[in-house]
Amino acid sequence: MIRNNFPVNLRQLVHHLSGTSRAAEALGINRQQLNKYLSGLTMPSLATLQGITAHLGLQPDDLLLPPGQFLARWRPPVKVDGLPPQIQEVFGVLLENMAQTRDTLAQFCGHYHVYTSLPTNPKRIGRAYAAISQHGDLTTVKMVMFATNRGETPESRPPTKVTGLVQWLGERIYINGVQNVGQTNARLYSIALYPPAVPSMPYLTGMLMTSNNARTRPIYALPIVFDRLAGKASRRADLQACGVFYKDDPRLDPGALALLDGQQPLW
Repeated sequence: MIRNNFPVNLRQLVHHLSGTSRAAEALGINRQQLNKYLSGLTMPSLATLQGITAHLGLQPDDLLLPPGQFLARWRPPVKVDGLPPQIQEVFGVLLENMAQTRDTLAQFCGHYHVYTSLPTNPKRIGRAYAAISQHGDLTTVKMVMFATNRGETPESRPPTKVTGLVQWLGERIYINGVQNVGQTNARLYSIALYPPAVPSMPYLTGMLMTSNNARTRPIYALPIVFDRLAGKASRRADLQACGVFYKDDPRLDPGALALLDGQQPLW
């Protein structure tokens, strides 16, 4: 059975290394010998097996696992084709960082109300909804915002949606997202957040940089506060509580407002 597992797992590797010739070069073995391994006609020596797995960050025993267990152990690298080698390397570093910091980011997964002031109306506060979750090695965020006053019917409040990636670098959380992907009013969001000094505190605080949807699309930066919501599941009431409010509205969280107004340090 182990002998049968090896060629199946090896074929998975060769597929993601763009063919037999490139795979043989990348793994440091002869192409003809690689074809024999792929066909199951022969097994590599322990030294050769160690050499193959060393190129991939695996252990020799990994290639002998049942295929399902092997794929659970080994995640193929994400391919971004057509980029210069230096840029390809940058993407690789970012993806590797997300994998290495997955456990750190896991503690911030959950649901949040997101508070920002409004550059067009300093007397108002926007409250949005965000969910941070993980999918394999990737940590992602989805945000939903309403740009009209709270209290109007949901039908009159079309949402703005932001989807993005979350990374952990230098003890900070970085979020890079796109609003309304694929639409003419799409724009980028870049957020830098500091985790709370006290783990029990519910707030992530930082700065948001984006542009508005005016024709000139001026760029602006604003303080932003993520207020963690109770419970592990999303609730319709949390989404319906989003919108635009006056600063003195009692439905807003006073701790988040104090952070936005500078009564408490953002970080």
